[in-house]
Amino acid sequence: MKKVIIIFSYLLICSFSALAQQRQGKFNPEEFKAKLESFVTREAGFTQAEAQAFYPIYFEMKAKQRRLQRNICQLKKNAPGANAEEKDFAIAIQKIKDLGVEMAQLEVTYYKKLCQAVSPQKVYRAMCAEDTFHRKMLEDFGHDKNRPKGNGPK
Repeated sequence: MKKVIIIFSYLLICSFSALAQQRQGKFNPEEFKAKLESFVTREAGFTQAEAQAFYPIYFEMKAKQRRLQRNICQLKKNAPGANAEEKDFAIAIQKIKDLGVEMAQLEVTYYKKLCQAVSPQKVYRAMCAEDTFHRKMLEDFGHDKNRPKGNGPK
């Protein structure tokens, strides 16, 4: 009986451990968005009113940028075939570059809107904070919390 309880306890512990590891690896967009918003708000020094003015414009811009980036990825994924002519590749390149220009124009338009919603200084701080946030997320991505930083896979 004692062996059965020990085996059962061991299996229970292993299953909880496996479940905890599975949840850790899943990307949650809402959680990511909340963490980003919290970090940028703190780093840029937004007041509650400034954050309410800034984020609807900011997230609208990001949604449009994601759509354009998806289009670029689709164009790259669906490259002209091996038998395609040079002009087909040139057309594909031009479409990709046109979407890149559209994305840059979108950024200019939205950063003007953001500078009207909050001060340009805070928009600049938010831009820098966003970069810092993404850099930290990439550093932490896939790393075990107990493993020292800087030691890549061997």
